[in-house]
Amino acid sequence: MSSLKPFFEEMSRLEKEYADKLRGAAPKTMNIVVRTIMEAVAQDSYKHALIYEALSRMVVEGKEPPISEDEAYEIRREIEDHIRTEAEMIRRVEEILDKGVGDKAVEFLLQVILRDEVFHHAVLKKVEEAIVSREVMRDTDWDLVWKDAVSHRIPYMYTPAHRGGE
Repeated sequence: MSSLKPFFEEMSRLEKEYADKLRGAAPKTMNIVVRTIMEAVAQDSYKHALIYEALSRMVVEGKEPPISEDEAYEIRREIEDHIRTEAEMIRRVEEILDKGVGDKAVEFLLQVILRDEVFHHAVLKKVEEAIVSREVMRDTDWDLVWKDAVSHRIPYMYTPAHRGGE
């Protein structure tokens, strides 16, 4: 797998470069929706760069050390709090979308947020389960994590029809 290291390093570099370009271009538009999306995509590209950097280290360094009891307790507490918070955010955004907002740009941005929140919620639930079972995150069955990350399976944009409404 160490043969993937150059690929991961290149992808990280490209993601950062792309993010920097988007971030530089965003202020040039006065349209708040376009500017916001450009900034959000740039932020996602920075996130992807971080993930590629981790992958680059993982293919060389090998198995991750187990999480200590103290570390597991602290991480689990933070993740549980975040899961609860995101569940409430999901509920509130779905409620607004179900009622309808009457503005396509506002609806679009709310759908983008909802999609991310649903994905984060599912991934954090799996991370929490792995911590509880004391699995090393490297040994987790990531196919199951991805499968259960429901936003991977839901339509890109949320509409009341996707929840059985309208």
